[in-house]
Amino acid sequence: MTLNRNSTTGVYKVMWVGGDGECEVYDSVKNSWSRPESMPLNIKVSPSHNFRSQAVSVDSTLYFMRSDPEGIVSYNMDTRVCKQYIIPAPLHLSDHSLAEYRGKIILIGLLTKNAATCVCIWELQKMTLLWKEVDRMPNVWCLEFYGKHIQMTCSGNKGLLMLHFRSRQMNRLVTYNVISREWLKVPVCVAPWGRTQQRVACCIAFNPCLTATA
Repeated sequence: MTLNRNSTTGVYKVMWVGGDGECEVYDSVKNSWSRPESMPLNIKVSPSHNFRSQAVSVDSTLYFMRSDPEGIVSYNMDTRVCKQYIIPAPLHLSDHSLAEYRGKIILIGLLTKNAATCVCIWELQKMTLLWKEVDRMPNVWCLEFYGKHIQMTCSGNKGLLMLHFRSRQMNRLVTYNVISREWLKVPVCVAPWGRTQQRVACCIAFNPCLTATA
């Protein structure tokens, strides 16, 4: 979704991508759906096979990370112009998410090699169109992931990202402050109900990473 920040009535547009690659755009002003005419046929494939993360929005443009070929696809919801950029993904990248902060596109991902796993933060450089590593989780925390099959999901809002790490052996929430580059562990809660107390992670309501704006 993209939002017109210059509008006082909450004007927005939504792109829908179907399982077979069909695309339609909803315009809140016209209250109707339309099919983009400029979407290249070679990216009209199943998102589950081609798009590797959710979209993020910068002003009126949506950005998708894709896998074949590796890179970024941008689509301007106002001009309906679609562009493709060939940008190699970081080596050994597994689970990942895109975020946006003050117009910058950020990549949060797991680097997994052999039994070692680390969480890194990259920023897309506009001049070189390459991913530049800007931070990574403290090594002592990454050691807790060693030998575990970790899966990660991400959400965020206003420069604060929440990362959820889960495996058979662990269930953990970590926050990352994009501005201060500070990592914090979210304390685990204890559920008081049931025959036995269960340790559960505290859930905090965040918007999707595509709304991680200033």
